[in-house]
Amino acid sequence: MPKAVMVRDSKIHGKGVFALRDFGEEDLVLELDDSHSVPDRSKLTPEQSKYEIDVFIDKGGNEKVVLAQSPERYINHSCDPNLLVKTDLRSGVRRVYALGKIRRGDEITWDYFLNAWEKWEVPLECKCGSSNCRRILRGNFFTLPSDVRRRLIPLLDGPFKKRFKDRINRISQ
Repeated sequence: MPKAVMVRDSKIHGKGVFALRDFGEEDLVLELDDSHSVPDRSKLTPEQSKYEIDVFIDKGGNEKVVLAQSPERYINHSCDPNLLVKTDLRSGVRRVYALGKIRRGDEITWDYFLNAWEKWEVPLECKCGSSNCRRILRGNFFTLPSDVRRRLIPLLDGPFKKRFKDRINRISQ
């Protein structure tokens, strides 16, 4: 697969990831490199803990922590993202797909709170600029406003939905 994205300066925050070509809805944008496992989070630097790790539920329903690689470590947050992560339940490979049309040159973004269960305690000012902007980011998926949670449920990754099935079902009711 030819290179589809590049890292460069972002208006949202620091560096960002930008499309090198057009993508249609549900097109594969990139495959995540989850090969850099973190066996002991206490040995990470504060910088790594804040900006360089990815914590997710793997295909077996277990928490996994990895050092995010480039380009995915530079994907910025948006309250109106244009990407979602789907785990292949056979291989365990996580891939990133377009939620809608993405034009060449667009910054690609995901919602940091989608598939997040650990609480983000330190408030972060959101600078995504979307009409759905939540302004201050803290908490996790389960602490989002109820209307936002209901809107995001269809975008949750399979292993996350399975692990938190009861909690998600309560939101849906």
